[in-house]
Amino acid sequence: MVRVGIIGTGNRGIGGYGLYILREKRAVAKIVALADPDRKRLKAAQEALMVPKERVFSDAECLLDLDDIDAVIITSPDYTHREIAVKAFMRGKDVLCEKPLALTVADCDEILAAQKKSGKILCVGFCLRYNNFYRKMHDLVNKEKIIGKILMAGAIDSVSVGGQYFFHGWWRRRKYSNGLLVQKATHSIDIMNWIIGSTVDSVYGVGGLSFFGGGKPRTKTCSRCSIRKKCPEALLNRRIDYDYGTTGFSMEIEDRCVFAKEIDIFDNEILAIKYRNSVNAFFTECQFTPDYKREFIFIGEKGRMYAIDPYIMGEGVSTEPLIEIVSRYSRKRKLVKVKLNPGGHGGGDPALIDDFLNCCITRRKPLADGMAGRQSIAICAAGEKSIATGRVIKLK
Repeated sequence: MVRVGIIGTGNRGIGGYGLYILREKRAVAKIVALADPDRKRLKAAQEALMVPKERVFSDAECLLDLDDIDAVIITSPDYTHREIAVKAFMRGKDVLCEKPLALTVADCDEILAAQKKSGKILCVGFCLRYNNFYRKMHDLVNKEKIIGKILMAGAIDSVSVGGQYFFHGWWRRRKYSNGLLVQKATHSIDIMNWIIGSTVDSVYGVGGLSFFGGGKPRTKTCSRCSIRKKCPEALLNRRIDYDYGTTGFSMEIEDRCVFAKEIDIFDNEILAIKYRNSVNAFFTECQFTPDYKREFIFIGEKGRMYAIDPYIMGEGVSTEPLIEIVSRYSRKRKLVKVKLNPGGHGGGDPALIDDFLNCCITRRKPLADGMAGRQSIAICAAGEKSIATGRVIKLK
């Protein structure tokens, strides 16, 4: 039995991980403690996950000091990951850390050093690796060799809900998130890294804050705004419903004005990425598009693979994930449809937890390990730096 403590009782802590463990993994795991400085959220989590009141803490240190915890799941804000993960390893706990692993490469390296010294498991919340759609993409390229050796690649993240998820809350400040390449793009960058199978030599980026931000005061909120019913970006209902397939719940979120002067992250980015195996790649992200989808293209010696994973598209457009293969010489087109498993992120969330718990028991390395977390941050943090400085960033 893996005894689990959850640090961070927001959307991911409760719905993404906690409720699934409680309802589906009782035979192998038990949630025995919770920690969060937000007492309102902590109480909601304590009731939802049925943890005794004496086992909930406002200070993560109190949870980490418990001797009867085998593993911790870290779903606290991004800027807290390094400190909590390092302390967890120092206390001999296995760790599942939500993505991003940390805000900088240096912080990732500190986590990896602590993990190596402890000999414990580190799994990163790259749930897309566990989604059947992305696994099929990986297998078509790396096992079936359907397009031959990859020469070029790219990914496009279209985010229609950027305002709802990021610009109303703490992510809007660089000191807390290090930008949305680090916070959001890390998923798609990891998928490219995984499929291409190489580390990166250099990154060059352009981008900016084109839609969000502005001159509104830091304290301005939607709930107290005189034009909230006319503003298309206003949060009229701060309670958001989260559906994870097998689990669901609602939670109150922040509603600070998305046109505030304090916003200092980019809302659109384009990266040119050079991998060490000579693959040239691009990545683009936009937080104010009407679509919500991920698109990937991989061009090889024998053909091209295009894949689209749409959540929200234009009216009348299919929202089923689809992979298209086109042969270079015959130009024959093959469509590959993938059936997703139930659960959040197309079944990726429960499969991620399954892998982590199995690794805690068998002591094998997880599919989404700490090095994967580091490599995605290396690219994303370099991209943020390149956009800010106008320089090509070489990676060691």
